[in-house]
Amino acid sequence: MNSATHKGYFANVLVAYPLDQEFTYSFTKDQTVKVGTIVLVPFRSKSYLGVVSSIKDKINFDLKKIKPIKETSSYLLSQKKIKFLEWIASYNLIPKGLVLKMILPKSEAYFSEDTESESDEKVIAHNDLKLNDTQTKAKEKIVDIISKNEYSTILLDGMPGSGKTEVYFDLIEKNILNTKQSLILFPEVSLTNDFIKRIEKRFGYLPDIWHSKITPSKKKKIIHKIISGKSKIVIGTRSALFLPYKNLGMLIVDEEHDPSYKQEEKGIYNARDMAVVRASIEKFTLILVSATPSLETIYNIDQNKYFHVKLKNKFSKTPEPIIKVIDMKKSKLKKNNWVSDELKKVLQKKLSNSEQSLLFINKRGYAPMIICKSCGHKFTCKNCSSYLVEHLKDKKLLCHHCGYKLGSFQIKCQSCNNEDESFVDFGAGIEKIYNEIARDFPTAKICLFSSDHIKSNEDLTEKVEKIYNNKFDIIIGTQLITKGYHFPFLTCVGVVDADMTLRGGDLRASEKTYQMLYQVAGRAGRGDIPGEVFLQSYFPENETIKDLTSMDREKFYKKELGIRMRANLPPISKMAAIIVSGRSISEVQQTCLNLSKSMPRIDDVDFYGPAPAPLSRLKGKHRLRFLIHEKKGRKIQKIILHWLAKVPQTSSVTITTDIDPQNFT
Repeated sequence: MNSATHKGYFANVLVAYPLDQEFTYSFTKDQTVKVGTIVLVPFRSKSYLGVVSSIKDKINFDLKKIKPIKETSSYLLSQKKIKFLEWIASYNLIPKGLVLKMILPKSEAYFSEDTESESDEKVIAHNDLKLNDTQTKAKEKIVDIISKNEYSTILLDGMPGSGKTEVYFDLIEKNILNTKQSLILFPEVSLTNDFIKRIEKRFGYLPDIWHSKITPSKKKKIIHKIISGKSKIVIGTRSALFLPYKNLGMLIVDEEHDPSYKQEEKGIYNARDMAVVRASIEKFTLILVSATPSLETIYNIDQNKYFHVKLKNKFSKTPEPIIKVIDMKKSKLKKNNWVSDELKKVLQKKLSNSEQSLLFINKRGYAPMIICKSCGHKFTCKNCSSYLVEHLKDKKLLCHHCGYKLGSFQIKCQSCNNEDESFVDFGAGIEKIYNEIARDFPTAKICLFSSDHIKSNEDLTEKVEKIYNNKFDIIIGTQLITKGYHFPFLTCVGVVDADMTLRGGDLRASEKTYQMLYQVAGRAGRGDIPGEVFLQSYFPENETIKDLTSMDREKFYKKELGIRMRANLPPISKMAAIIVSGRSISEVQQTCLNLSKSMPRIDDVDFYGPAPAPLSRLKGKHRLRFLIHEKKGRKIQKIILHWLAKVPQTSSVTITTDIDPQNFT
């Protein structure tokens, strides 16, 4: 029956594949199919998960082209979850099918019964740690907000060591007793390890952990528990936000300011912002947690969109750490040294007193650049527009973006073919600082703390426990160690290069620098002994450095928000980026030329570019970028869709949209 109207059983299905289009499938009267039913369907010679968007009793298609639904699940995606899916796709300009893939990770869990896992619903352990007055008042204020609002976004704001975690633990307990699920998002997988033990001690059972490194079989079990409601507490990275929870009642975004919540590939989105959307659609409480909130969150509080709850004091009675600046223009470094004599004297004093010190430098490896002395050539990645980083420990030059490596130092210059003895390293990474400290403090027990030196969760747990129990004298770490750890014997923090993130043209440079250094400073003095923080800086007159030393956070935020307002920059206005990428530079340039010719002319909307993206070549693809700055509150997505619709697209060139871009350098 070709192109004729035919009555039967048909469903439109959104397939978990990077497309916006829905497809029609048939089903039998024996199959239970409703709007929201999760199904397994044939698509492009494979089987994919999908969700039914509508039911049809007749079609005008060729029946021979209609494929049957292979399997149906008893689980449904609610209308609220479908609305959340559509909102994410619409706001971020991501294909709906790709969002569905995030919501429904491929698993047999939707088509099989869970016979193994038990509910943790009634388990609440005894809580030995009682909230202090400040914490109790904060908790009561949040409970009052929740009682008066079906949905609310609340910033729980407190300095490092103020006890924010214990406050939201009490709120989670209340949520569990109300038979609701709780989700805690972390920016990094590494943060979950120490936290799991705290959860187990506090609630009497292990939470479910969700991130990209867990096994498929484990994912299946967790999905079973989530969709059935048996899982009461889930801890995860940004992908955990999208899972199909049965009755999510509270969502916590810890370290909400962290840039790791921004997904930069395969569908660009900010998990923190999408958490706000999910909470508002599904009507539950969202708690953002940070000692250094994002400027976006502060602005939303000023606009009365979010509630603000402060913890003004540390949990312990130890005063805040004193922050001092070492002016590196006056402090002349010795040859092959990166740590000043002033800071080394402090390290020696702490070592003599059996106190711990942390040296912070946010550079992995030994040296960030290798240069040929003969011709001046800088070793670069063959796939990316980035320098190869020297990793002395593993004897390799490594690209930190794509993983390309030269596996031995027995190498030739890529330009003049000179041998390795003519090479010189430039700059310092964590391994170079280690060599310097090991040389000058031969008796000290030193720990390297970075992703390169932690090979497993077990290794991470072991190192954290040893630091906690004062088994190391000096820790040398990257940003990995600044996030959420409590080390009671750590009394000194030295920042080797406090100016690092201030260099370049990032509009968020001051904000990012302040957040990072404030967080690393917060590692010091969390026990009984007051902490000291030393910032090595070549620009001590910089306003951000000055604001750090004064510890006047409110002053910094007020000043930074004022600068953004005067310049009409985010969060006051909206920005978006259009990234054009492909293996052929000529094809990328031609697409950009077509986009330039079709560029809209709209009042109060500025278009910039094309120009090289922050990484002009990434994983073998050339990248050019347009920036769009919308100043009057119109929907920037409509402008972009209208613009892109005018430009023919080819399979060899990819056009990606980044709403609210974070990277400008």
